[in-house]
Amino acid sequence: MLKWILAVCIAIVAVFPIWWMFNVVFSEPGVPISINPRLYPTSLGAGLNNILIIFTETDYLRAYYVSVMYTLLTIAGILLFSSMAAFEFAQFDFPGKKLLFGIVMLSLMVPTAVTIIPTYLLTVQLGWLNTMQGLVVPGLASAFGLFMLIQFMKNIPPEMIEAARLDGANHFQVYWHVALPLSKNALITLAILTFMKTWGNYIWPLIVAPSPHMYTVGQVVGLFNAPYSHTTVDIVMTANLLAAVPPLVFFLIFQRQIVEGIAHSGTKG
Repeated sequence: MLKWILAVCIAIVAVFPIWWMFNVVFSEPGVPISINPRLYPTSLGAGLNNILIIFTETDYLRAYYVSVMYTLLTIAGILLFSSMAAFEFAQFDFPGKKLLFGIVMLSLMVPTAVTIIPTYLLTVQLGWLNTMQGLVVPGLASAFGLFMLIQFMKNIPPEMIEAARLDGANHFQVYWHVALPLSKNALITLAILTFMKTWGNYIWPLIVAPSPHMYTVGQVVGLFNAPYSHTTVDIVMTANLLAAVPPLVFFLIFQRQIVEGIAHSGTKG
């Protein structure tokens, strides 16, 4: 009973900020919640009007498109490169394997702030400012993704790989038809974690894509939350709520795979 009470209390603390945003957005205009506090929405029409204002009077839809493309391309690249590298590290021995893996793990200890300036300078030299490749490519090397997938692929039975080779599969076919299907939970978990990280990324898009036509959702929300934006609270909350919807939807859809993937990564390997 105590465990359930604690779980419910944690859930309330986690969900309340989102519910409060929803409550502010779908409330009667001109009635401040700070003066008339309530824990339930009072006007569906007012909330829909706030959403319509955001989409028609700002470039929020364009920012949504940029953020979706930025996130999906980053997820696809990380899954591809991390899984290919993890397959080699987990299943094969080659010269310098331990040294290379150690260097990759050391990179996890380096703060992002240390690498952001040289990465920016390299991006400028390549002419990738205000471009999608400038947003996506520098984030495709994921040490965390490599480490996570290695723990899964280490547990692929060598007999399955040998059986695939005996059936005539080449190296890439073994990776594509054996290693990837067996690592499905890990790939889904990595995809969702990458989505959460990339969708909420603010600093890198702010630096490498300062042009308004390349603004992400995070940058647009930052403009709404600026101290001198002169935007009403309900509009600001609407912008924040719209930014929070995609991560919530992704998590609700794939929460089972996330839990299974994290559980397996902690018990296997």
